[in-house]
Amino acid sequence: MKEKLISILPHIITFLIVFFSSISASLFAIGFLILADTFTGIWASWKKHGRSSITSRKAGRIVAKFIIYPLSIIVAKVSQEYLAPAIPWVDVTTGILAMVEVKSIFENMSLILGFDLWDKLKKAIWKDKQSIN
Repeated sequence: MKEKLISILPHIITFLIVFFSSISASLFAIGFLILADTFTGIWASWKKHGRSSITSRKAGRIVAKFIIYPLSIIVAKVSQEYLAPAIPWVDVTTGILAMVEVKSIFENMSLILGFDLWDKLKKAIWKDKQSIN
């Protein structure tokens, strides 16, 4: 039994690599956004409360994100392959997770900078449109 398992293990690993290779960019992008959110969150916390505000409970949320977010993308990949191929599950899931992280990064940057960064960007982007009205 053990020899049979060892003999099919390379095939299983090859299948997993091929199956999930199409979502590697999504996984890396979400991982990067989690790291950026973590970095800006720690920076904002230090600026607002000092070092004592960082707790293991808050750090546990980071670990949960690194587990739950990739699992969500993997489930989306399986759903896309076998449930409803017409729906871009991976893109939708990755987009939602990215929006959550980017929103959190903007909130952290607003605390760090002392002004609403999103509001400033929105005004800069839509400046021409607002002057017309």
